[in-house]
Amino acid sequence: MAIWEWFRKWQLKALTWMHGQEALYLVMLAVVVGILSGYAALFLRFSIEWVSLLWVGERTWENAIQSLPWYIYVLAPTTAGLIVGWLVSRFLPGGELRGVPGVLADLVERNGHINNHQMVTETIGTAVAVGSGASLGREGPTVALGALIASEVGQRLRLTEQQIRTLIGCGIAAGIASSFNTPIAGVLFALEVILADYTIATFSPIVIASVLATVITRAELGNFPAFTIPEFQLISAWEIPAYIIMGVICGLVASILIKSLAPMRAWIARLSPDRRFRPALAGLALGLLGLLIPQVMSIGYETVASIMLENIEPNLLHFTLPLGIFLTIILIGKLFATIICSAGGFPGGLLGPSLFLGAAVGAMFGGAVHALMPAYSESYGAYALVGCGALTAAALQAPITIMLMVFEMTADYHIMLPLMAACSVATLVSRAFGRASVFTESLEERGINTQWGREQSWMRSVKVGQIPWRSIPSVHQNTSLAELKKIYVRSGKGCVQVVDDDGLMVGIVTFADLQDWLLDQSLDQAVIAAEVANRNVRVISEEGSLLEAIRTFDKEHFEQIPVVSADNPRKVLGVLARNAVFQTYHKLIIQHGEESNLLHG
Repeated sequence: MAIWEWFRKWQLKALTWMHGQEALYLVMLAVVVGILSGYAALFLRFSIEWVSLLWVGERTWENAIQSLPWYIYVLAPTTAGLIVGWLVSRFLPGGELRGVPGVLADLVERNGHINNHQMVTETIGTAVAVGSGASLGREGPTVALGALIASEVGQRLRLTEQQIRTLIGCGIAAGIASSFNTPIAGVLFALEVILADYTIATFSPIVIASVLATVITRAELGNFPAFTIPEFQLISAWEIPAYIIMGVICGLVASILIKSLAPMRAWIARLSPDRRFRPALAGLALGLLGLLIPQVMSIGYETVASIMLENIEPNLLHFTLPLGIFLTIILIGKLFATIICSAGGFPGGLLGPSLFLGAAVGAMFGGAVHALMPAYSESYGAYALVGCGALTAAALQAPITIMLMVFEMTADYHIMLPLMAACSVATLVSRAFGRASVFTESLEERGINTQWGREQSWMRSVKVGQIPWRSIPSVHQNTSLAELKKIYVRSGKGCVQVVDDDGLMVGIVTFADLQDWLLDQSLDQAVIAAEVANRNVRVISEEGSLLEAIRTFDKEHFEQIPVVSADNPRKVLGVLARNAVFQTYHKLIIQHGEESNLLHG
C-alpha cells in the first residue's frame, strides 16, 4: 500500500505543477500503463510457452503434434480444465464475465472499475488453458490484462470515470500493439471496438501507451510481425469479385462462430450444472478431437503461417489428403474446438482462432479460384492472408482496425484493395445476422446493452459550454434582505447569486431559501443576503459534459444549476436549466438515430 500512497503524493504534486493540465497528466499515467501492459503481455506470452513446454516439450503445440503420445491430448486440456474451473469458482464466484467481454461489461455497468480478481484468471488461467492446448488465443486476455492494470491504477489514484476510461483505452491499445507488433492498429482497436471515443484528450495518451508497449515488445522479441507474411500481388482486376465472394463466405463462418457460442454454453451447462467442471468437460472433448485433428490444439499460429506461405503438409493420422479436403477438415475441427473451449469456460480470446479460421477459408477458396483461372489469380497463400483479415473483421465487427492491422504487418499497399473489399463485405454479411461480435454476444445474452457505452461516449463529447444557459443576477453579500427580494422578483430567473467583493460566489438564493424570511418584514433591513444564501451549492464546470449534467440532475431535485469557470469554481458564468439539458439530449438522440439509420439501414 505504501507505493500507492507515494503515487498519490506524486499525483498531487504533479497536478499542482501542471496547473490542472489534465491531458498532460493522463499522458504521464499512460506512460506507466503502457510500460506495465507491455511487460504484462510478454509475461503472459512466456507463461503460455512455459506451460506448453511442460506438456509437450516445445514452446508451441504445433512443433510437437507429430510425436506426442495419445494420452497427452486428453490429459493436458482435461487437467487444465480442472485447474481453470477451480480458479474461476474461487476468484469469480458470481459467474462474472471475463476477458474483453468482462472489460466491456465493467465499462458499461461499473464505470470502468474492473474486478481485480480477473487478474488471476487472465494470467494464470489463460497460461494454463492455452499452454495446455485450449483452442483459444492470447490476444483477448492480453487486452483484458492491460485494461485491468489501467483500471487498477485509475482506482488507486482515485481518478474520475472519464480518466479511468482513457487509461483503460491505453491498456487495451498496449495489449493489441504488443501482441501483433502493430501500434497504430492497437490505437484504433481501443477507439473503434472498446471506447468509441475519438477526442484528442483520449487519443494522445492511448498513442503513447501503444508506442511504449510496442517498443518493449520489440526490445525483447525483435521487430518482427506476428506472422511471416507472403509477398502479395493482385494479378488482375478479375480477382476483386473473387475476394468479394470470399468475404461473403468469411462473414457466414464468422456468424456461425458467434451464433453457436450461446447454445453451446447452454448445452454444456445442462451436461454439467456445476460450473467448476465445465472447463474439464470441454477439455476432454477437445482432447478427443485433437487425437483425430491435432492441428486444432492451442493457438495454431504456426499452422496459419504455413498456410499463408503455402508449405502446409496436409497429413492427418499419417494419411496424406488433398489440400482442399484437409483444409475443410481442419476448418470444421477448429471451429468446433474453439466454440466448445470458449463456451466451456476456458479463459482465452477468439481473435487468434478467427485468424486461423480465416486462413483456412481463404486457402480453400483461393485454391479453387486458382484452379479455375490460374492465369488471372494469385495462389492460395494470398487468399489465406486476406481471409485472415476478412473473417476476423466480421467476428470482431471492426473492419477498419483489421484492415490497418494487416496493412501494418505487410507494409504492402497492393493488399489494400482486396482487403478492403473482403473485410467490408464480410462485416456486412455478419451484421445481417445480428450486430453482436465475439466480444459482445455474451453481453447481449445477459441483457447488457453495449450501445449505451457508445451513447455515453458522444454524450461526453458535448460540453456544457455547448448547451444554452441563462445569465444569473447577482447581489453583494451585504445587500439588505429587502433589496434581495426586489432583485429576485424582478429578475424572474428563480435564483440570485450572492457574491463577495471580488465578484466570486458566496452562495445562491432560491425561493426555498427566501420563504422563511418573507412574512416578517421587520427583518428586511436587519438581515443581509449572506445570511439568506445557501452556501452548499452544487455546481458544474463549463468544461463538464452533457453526461455529467444529466447525471447531476438525475440525482438532484432542483431545476437549475450554476455553471462555473473551469479555472475557478466560485466564478459563476450562468445557470443551466434542467429543460435545456434534456432538450439538448433529445436533439442528439434524434441526430444520432438518423445517422445510425443512414449507416446501417
